[in-house]
Amino acid sequence: VMVATVPLFAMCFSRLFGIQTRWIEWVGIAVGLVGIILLNSGGHLGGNPWGAVMILIGSLSWAFGSVWGSRITLPSGMMAGAVEMLTAGAVLLVASALSGEKLTAAPTLQGFLALGYLSLFGSVIAINAYMYLIRNVTPAIATSYAYVNPVVAVLLGISFGGESLTSREWLALGVIILAVVLVTLGKYLFPAPPDVKPCQ
Repeated sequence: VMVATVPLFAMCFSRLFGIQTRWIEWVGIAVGLVGIILLNSGGHLGGNPWGAVMILIGSLSWAFGSVWGSRITLPSGMMAGAVEMLTAGAVLLVASALSGEKLTAAPTLQGFLALGYLSLFGSVIAINAYMYLIRNVTPAIATSYAYVNPVVAVLLGISFGGESLTSREWLALGVIILAVVLVTLGKYLFPAPPDVKPCQ
């Protein structure tokens, strides 16, 4: 639910950076946030307050970086994503050392394969696709993944994990999909009125 605030923050930062936003994008972001809350309302939505604050700060930072990244010159090709991941890796290694984390046992083959999968698909491919999006589409569209990811996760759970959904959860998925349609296709569904200038 906290990560789903990224598109909302991105829209706010878009206004700050002078990026034009459309009313249909604001509607789509609001609908998507409602859908995410509805999808997660089966639990108690409780947790560590400091953890929630840290996630919110992370979401705020990610949204700011996404909008800012669309306004500045970044390295071409895959270098922008590589710099981001190397920097994050270095920071996390320092944080791990300071907090006293230690590897207590060697990972299994399954663990290495899982790490390889996440490195390739979750980092290399995903981050470069995201870098392409923030350069070529509006921040609202680029950050709409925050609504798509839970839908994909739920559908994978149904397909491969034997999970089942309640009627409320199906409704939530429908609301989220509607939000993504509004954000991504809103300019076609609700085109702006033509700018007619009087003849001189």
